[in-house]
Amino acid sequence: MYDTQSQTESILDIIKGVDNSSIMLPEFQRDFRWELEQTNDLVDSLIREIFIGTIIYGKPSFGITLREIDQRPRRGQGSRAKLNTYDYSTDKIKTLTHTKNLRIVLDGQQRITSLYRAVTGKGNDSVYIILKNDLDVISLGSLTLEQMVDEVAGEESKIAISVKLSDAYRAETKFLDDEDRNELFADSAFGKACFASGDKDSIKFMQRIYRRAIAKLIDLYKQQKMVAFYLLDMSIDKFCLFFERSNSRGIQLNFTDILAAKLYNGFNLRQKIEGFESDHPNLKLNREIIIRSIAYLEAVERNGPIKIDKKSILENLDAQTFQDKWDSTCKLYVDCLSYLSDQHYILSQDWMPSENMIIPLMMFLRRIKSFSQMTQSQRNFLQYWYWASIFSNRYSTASNEAIIQDCGALSQIAVGSHISIRGYFTRLRPLITEPSDLFSYNRKVSAIYRGVLNLLNYAAQGLKDWNSCQKLTLDMRLEDHHIYPSAYVSNTVLPGIDRDEAEQLVDCVVNRTLIPKLTNISVGKKAPSIYLNEIEHKNPSLKECLESHLMPGDMISDKTWDQYFMIFLEERAAAIYSLIEEHTANQATVMSNLYGVQSDAAEGKQVPDKLRLKDMVALGKVIVGDHVYTRKHPTRFASIKDGDYVDFEGEVMSINSWGQMMTGWSSISIYDSIYLERTGKPLKYLRDSE
Repeated sequence: MYDTQSQTESILDIIKGVDNSSIMLPEFQRDFRWELEQTNDLVDSLIREIFIGTIIYGKPSFGITLREIDQRPRRGQGSRAKLNTYDYSTDKIKTLTHTKNLRIVLDGQQRITSLYRAVTGKGNDSVYIILKNDLDVISLGSLTLEQMVDEVAGEESKIAISVKLSDAYRAETKFLDDEDRNELFADSAFGKACFASGDKDSIKFMQRIYRRAIAKLIDLYKQQKMVAFYLLDMSIDKFCLFFERSNSRGIQLNFTDILAAKLYNGFNLRQKIEGFESDHPNLKLNREIIIRSIAYLEAVERNGPIKIDKKSILENLDAQTFQDKWDSTCKLYVDCLSYLSDQHYILSQDWMPSENMIIPLMMFLRRIKSFSQMTQSQRNFLQYWYWASIFSNRYSTASNEAIIQDCGALSQIAVGSHISIRGYFTRLRPLITEPSDLFSYNRKVSAIYRGVLNLLNYAAQGLKDWNSCQKLTLDMRLEDHHIYPSAYVSNTVLPGIDRDEAEQLVDCVVNRTLIPKLTNISVGKKAPSIYLNEIEHKNPSLKECLESHLMPGDMISDKTWDQYFMIFLEERAAAIYSLIEEHTANQATVMSNLYGVQSDAAEGKQVPDKLRLKDMVALGKVIVGDHVYTRKHPTRFASIKDGDYVDFEGEVMSINSWGQMMTGWSSISIYDSIYLERTGKPLKYLRDSE
């Protein structure tokens, strides 16, 4: 239970706790970093009764590796010595918390360490209180420590009485009498100057002031209400949440750091992570992916309930588990990232829609041993699962459940079995049900937003760099570029859309594509035709690059595109939606029938296929001779010849080729982009009408 009542303790209590190892640090806590000037300010605040913040201690109920408070010199010999660590089991921790009041510092390490070093003198930290020069005999007895002190410094003064904090501590703990305290004064720089003057009355008075200051400092050390603290009796899950949400000074720790402390003596997790990064300089290791994968594999091997949440991982996984599984799991991770990159599922690790999706893929690979061993049927299912998972936003919340289910599903696919999870395919229905849905995705943290940008890469089998025509690679630093720059849209009157709506839509994923950062910087606030022309001077093959990004190649030469912002958005949204449908909804029935349980297959058969143009002609919804047009060229008609072809200005061509020529897009959905003259609406409306 959390004790929400603030408690207090003295500085001497803290020193005693450090000395008898009842106050310790979790091994993962950052090192002591405060400079001596910060310590001086801290002591000055205590003297002046300025609140220094609340210390937060934890009483863990689980095994963990702890380390001592840093007492090393700041520099020189011993400054790099290794701090002692202690690996405590759960039983040992519970015993120590009851017998020694063991507490670990969750927040306040810098303050506690600074106070300990300054007061005890450990680490050669010397902190002095410099007294005022105008103190007199009459008022001395009534003055507070604050009234006596001029400043707190790291060096003693030669012109004023200086009391070293550690001398006051020694006077208390070694029971120094007045004569001993006078000797401390005599050894000080100011004391030596006094004795050199030979003024006995002055020396006697200065000794009295010095002893008075010593006594006041001892009172400060003993004051029970000097330091406020909370004591939290914490379970593992609350312990993790505390560090994820409450770390001060911008340092955020996660459960991986806590696990590293738990495993420290038997398995050096940090060292293994550093080794991976050294061996794979172009990859970033997602530590939680590896840890969750190991947790899943361990549970499968034990034939027990599968849990991969933080609490279960910290409670159940030990150093031997990691020794056995770390290297093989990291290899699965690397191989899966390579596969996703080679097959153009991802552009970079930074832009992966959901990194957790790699865990089921790792379990699939573990079963089949190598992606080269996949059958075409398995390859088709992976393609469907990957994109359907993204566009159903399956991994947005409660991802642990999705990970476990998908690990099981892909493992069954790997061995040629049906997926035994009932209703599995209903969970893979895309949230994008029409092109306009894409306008609402404008946050780059969204899996669907990222999914769209990666799907463009997959459809093109590699997006091309606008400057060179080379395919974008995994190690490039990419940014989501505004095709129509924000500043351009804000300062331009655009037909068919008011300014407020334009400014709302400018950030949506339909107006974005991934390009290298330096290219993005050079675009600035220019109209599309202007900045694209500038790039074309460097790369004459820019048109080919644009088409890989699902942009009309004639945006370079056709300045009317500068005004057609809304048409661009609607047509590109339709083209993107067509890709999403192709890789998700259009595959759902086949995949459900092939791999689902009976109820899934039955449900899949109930989903009707959408009418094609041939069907609409056969049903009389579209009539041979009907005129069709595109929004960009509303007066240039083609006439329907049959379900596949049109007649345009005396030339017969496929309706898809005509639509691509008229819109400028290399890939279109004829049902969204081609309009029927007699209805004034896109062909898609006839698909749903009776």
